[in-house]
Amino acid sequence: MTKQKIVKSVSHKTPEPQKASEDALACLPVSFATRGVRTPFTTKTLRYARVAIGKSGRSMIMLPGLAGGLGTYELPLDTLRDVFDLSVHDRMLFDRLLELENIRPGTVLEHARAVAVTGVGGVELARTAIERDAYEKSSRELGQLAVLHQALLQLGGSAVQDMQREELMTMEGQVRARKALNRFASEHKVANDTIIDSLGEWSKMIAPVGLELDGCQGALRVLTRSLRKFATDIEEWANSEQSDFRFMAGRVSSATKATYKHALLCVEEVDSWNGELGKVLTDWEGAKQNIGKTIEKLWWLLDGWQEMIDLWQRRPVTDRAKQREIIEEVASFTPVLPIEEITKDEQQFWVDIRVNQMLWAGELRKLGSGEIDADMVDRLERFRRQSA
Repeated sequence: MTKQKIVKSVSHKTPEPQKASEDALACLPVSFATRGVRTPFTTKTLRYARVAIGKSGRSMIMLPGLAGGLGTYELPLDTLRDVFDLSVHDRMLFDRLLELENIRPGTVLEHARAVAVTGVGGVELARTAIERDAYEKSSRELGQLAVLHQALLQLGGSAVQDMQREELMTMEGQVRARKALNRFASEHKVANDTIIDSLGEWSKMIAPVGLELDGCQGALRVLTRSLRKFATDIEEWANSEQSDFRFMAGRVSSATKATYKHALLCVEEVDSWNGELGKVLTDWEGAKQNIGKTIEKLWWLLDGWQEMIDLWQRRPVTDRAKQREIIEEVASFTPVLPIEEITKDEQQFWVDIRVNQMLWAGELRKLGSGEIDADMVDRLERFRRQSA
């Protein structure tokens, strides 16, 4: 089926919100865990692979649209080197993934960055990893000061309302801060050192999100904001396109906006806690548990989106044909939200996204079907039967 036939077989109109049938929902992942974690392999056949823990507790790798298939091909992660010819970068990442007992987006990203900075995946990959590590380290350090400064303004009384964040880097400023927090500590019968320690731990917990202050914005906050711009850019690009690519771009933009809304709720929840640090400190265990769940959810929501945005940002400015190829790729592999995250009114929307996506991904893989030969197909089938 050609791309044009696929596009004509579906409506260009966004359907009214409705509950999808149970059969239709089968195309969506049930949970974030079953959707898996985006794994940045550089081997072409493994692009957009995801790793998840299977029902048997075994780590599995999921390959969408492999060799033109409409679904997702799954095989045990530990068989990957036996089936595919991996690059040096991918062999190093593969070895690290095999050791993971708990597969989470933040953990996989940490290991992927550790491999990338070695340079085995190329100069561009190494440079990007180093730059992002440096930014996140800087925002984390500034964020720790900012959290303490906000606590002083909220809890320290009138004596410290004129205090600047930079003063906390001096010994005199730190002494002044401790004195200012003494009153709050005594009122709530908490040791002053405990408050300082709790604020330090809190700042580390929220570091991936950070604060809405210059230099203090964490990677997940920046990525959430980038989703909105990405959706707008895609919409503007599509205005001058023919109907099939305009439809694809519209689906990408709609999925991006929908994900952005979910992610923004998480960011706003983190900000609401930061606006009530007294509540955080007086209900420390509850606050830790709640914010930990929220930030973990945000990691899962945004998993895989950075690669989509990076791909679009690297597009050639004047090569329209190449831009269309990128839109096809992004449309085919845009991360979909699982059933556990969406409401009934959102179900049909995400089913439509996924159905179109499976067709597009299959067509896209067929165009590159030379990447996978008959021998590899036999190996895949053998390992699939063994793991069944």
